[in-house]
Amino acid sequence: MKKFQLKHIQNIPLEGTHNLPGSRKTLATKEDLHTNNIDAMTKGFLKPGQCWDWHSHDDHDELGVVLKGNGKFYCEDEVVEYGPEDVIIIPAGAIHKFEAVGQEENEFYFVRIKV
Repeated sequence: MKKFQLKHIQNIPLEGTHNLPGSRKTLATKEDLHTNNIDAMTKGFLKPGQCWDWHSHDDHDELGVVLKGNGKFYCEDEVVEYGPEDVIIIPAGAIHKFEAVGQEENEFYFVRIKV
């Protein structure tokens, strides 16, 4: 049995993702868990005008929760605006990107689930 862990988000280093340095913290990975169904849980950050460019997660559904900020979410040929407390559900294989708009930094939680 794995031992529990206690981490503080402030102590987790920033890393780059989707061609944008310093825009994500990986909070937990499949190595931290017993299940093989969760790939990772992350916290993402986009400054105004930044975006995570087009990408997909071929073997994982992705759940995103917007904590703060506003922006545009592009999925395939659709575009929607998002804001705080929105939940974005992205099916595996869907090509998508996020773009921060306005003056406030965007913050999200994401969970990738193996399909």
